[in-house]
Amino acid sequence: MTVATEQTWQWRLDVGAARRVVTLSGEIDMSGADRLDDLLHETIAQAATVEVDLAGLTFIDSTVLSILVGAYHDAADRGVDLTLVNAAGQVRRVLDMTGIMQMFGRAADPPPAAI
Repeated sequence: MTVATEQTWQWRLDVGAARRVVTLSGEIDMSGADRLDDLLHETIAQAATVEVDLAGLTFIDSTVLSILVGAYHDAADRGVDLTLVNAAGQVRRVLDMTGIMQMFGRAADPPPAAI
């Protein structure tokens, strides 16, 4: 397991035989985008399955959205199964509104029932 703290966010990489789990937390904007991009592409190059756990992530901007799309295409080109899991709050709303969760094969949660 590797753990690192960037300026406004943290990441952890758990390594299995064929699977990697990248756990992100904090707030990622354009200031952390280059490191996130490197992290995702390095991880995709090393495993058949990569899961990105977004449970602790509280903010992302459009730069991060672009990085996720790029990582998706990199994974597809390499035949790597890349998934996003545990997105919540603002992060989940942005990923749903932009269609990125659907692109990664995750449909939006159903809307809450009307009262």
